[in-house]
Amino acid sequence: MKRIYGIAVVCMVVFLAPVAFAGGGQETASEQVNFAVIFPGSIQDADYNTLGYTAMQTIAGEFGLRTSFSERVAVPDAERVLREYATSDFDIIWVHGSQFNGAALTVAPDYPDVTFIIEVDMVPTEPLANMWYMDRNFHPGFYVLGALASMVTQTGRVGYFTGVQLPFATEEINAILQAFRDMGSDASLEYLFIGDFNDTVRTRQAAEGFISQGIDVIISGVNLGNYGLYNAVVDAEESVFFATKYTSKEVHAPDNYLTSDLFNFELPLRQVMQSFLNGEAGGYLKLEFGESAARWPDFPIRNVDGATNDRVLEIARGIASGEIEVIRNQSEIVR
Repeated sequence: MKRIYGIAVVCMVVFLAPVAFAGGGQETASEQVNFAVIFPGSIQDADYNTLGYTAMQTIAGEFGLRTSFSERVAVPDAERVLREYATSDFDIIWVHGSQFNGAALTVAPDYPDVTFIIEVDMVPTEPLANMWYMDRNFHPGFYVLGALASMVTQTGRVGYFTGVQLPFATEEINAILQAFRDMGSDASLEYLFIGDFNDTVRTRQAAEGFISQGIDVIISGVNLGNYGLYNAVVDAEESVFFATKYTSKEVHAPDNYLTSDLFNFELPLRQVMQSFLNGEAGGYLKLEFGESAARWPDFPIRNVDGATNDRVLEIARGIASGEIEVIRNQSEIVR
């Protein structure tokens, strides 16, 4: 179901139009930039969608933008929603979720005066002139999670699950396996595609299945579905630890949480918006991995000793400096 909202950034302005806009700054109504975002899930998921929503609010406030957004957009509806925004005087539209990229790439050529932002997992080979490509750069963070898992597991069995077998999921699995090899670990990895990033029941069942196999460290690639994971690890008879991505999940299971591959979408979105306002309608931007960058693990690592935390921090810094090269492989899983 699609919902369209207007966000009050500095002051509320009411329009006699189907979509209400809000904005701030010193510009007149005709000078202000109209910025829209579409989300695949709820902006209250405390995960991927929430990060996008808060980034939208922050950047809109900084640049004095009028904003509107649609949440819980189904993939079949994405093209229609994008066209509605493009024909409603929106200047720049952010597609927060790679499942919508096909729709954005179909719509963008029909609206050359509108800039689209999509999230990708590789450098585009034939970039569109009015498209900004934000590369999410998953593999460095998941190498860190894999290295950590190899140090924490007592059974030598690690589990990974995500929603759908998309290229970035293959990238994440290969990064974990590379970390195992580089660490000289004998740990094994079981991986599972649940079929949905937001299904808490399936996620709990997957986690319980892993635990029944003796897996004692779970790396999660789902979103809202993580609420099923928390219940599974808390109720487990033996100690089971987990790591996630996007946001910290410590509050949900503090005795089981290790870390998260944190994302900060404000940094790349700010760069894209500044470039757009400077007249650059399209381009490529990678979410860099580093302590002050858009990507960095949640330190200190929880539920480990100081030596383990220091070793993981050393590995993360090695990746950021280029000393450790994490191979990006999205084509096939390499054991």
